[in-house]
Amino acid sequence: MADTWIALKEYVRSGDDDDAFVTRCFEESTELVQDYIGESYVPEKRLALAILKTGSELYSQRDAPQGISQFSDVDANPIRIARDPLVAAKPLLRKYVIGIA
Repeated sequence: MADTWIALKEYVRSGDDDDAFVTRCFEESTELVQDYIGESYVPEKRLALAILKTGSELYSQRDAPQGISQFSDVDANPIRIARDPLVAAKPLLRKYVIGIA
């Protein structure tokens, strides 16, 4: 799983000064995904991708601690809404998780 931690760090474009936060996001995302899949078998690559996507959601929530983060600049960037961190992982895992439609 060390490769997944490195992939998460690269995916969220964090610097070395952010390693502790990336580690927390990685650990929490791993636990969330494991809790979601339970005893279901999920191929390793799909599991790693689900952990990456969930970790990225957790990392990004820092920019929206009260639910919404607005970026006001001349380019009119979109707002960031805090949401279920498993939102991107659930579709990836759905067919492997028994009883989840």
